[in-house]
Amino acid sequence: MRHERIAARDGITEVDIAAVWPDTAQITPSLLPDLARSDGPRMGALSSPDMPASVGKLIVISYGALIGALALVAAGTRQSNFMIVVAALFVVMFFSVPRIFLRVERNGGSRPSLAQFMANGTETWTGHNSGKEALVQILILPVSLTFAVLAMAVVAAIVV
Repeated sequence: MRHERIAARDGITEVDIAAVWPDTAQITPSLLPDLARSDGPRMGALSSPDMPASVGKLIVISYGALIGALALVAAGTRQSNFMIVVAALFVVMFFSVPRIFLRVERNGGSRPSLAQFMANGTETWTGHNSGKEALVQILILPVSLTFAVLAMAVVAAIVV
């Protein structure tokens, strides 16, 4: 990963820009002089090369379950229906933008299967996570919120 190469410090050329920058200059130097060169079209790195597409589907399913639980529990009045529609639109937007980004991303080969992901895990900024740990981190929020909404519905049914 990129941060590991930076930490290694080999292959990085340090330049003391203050020694060569004129005192009379009215602008600050560019922090990224490599971007000024034009060696052809620049292609970005893959956003998540070690994440299978099925994990994305699990995320969509979990947020769909959350919206379904909200609809099951709170639907009825105009205000609650409006709240559910707004929440659903936010979820659609939440998944549409990454979907567009993934569609314009260059083709960098195939992504791993879910079985490979569970066996190999993934590298994060803080280190290696197993597939199970990564899935828990990814799905804990929508699954917990879904159970919380359903638990509130059970409590409301008992109290009312």
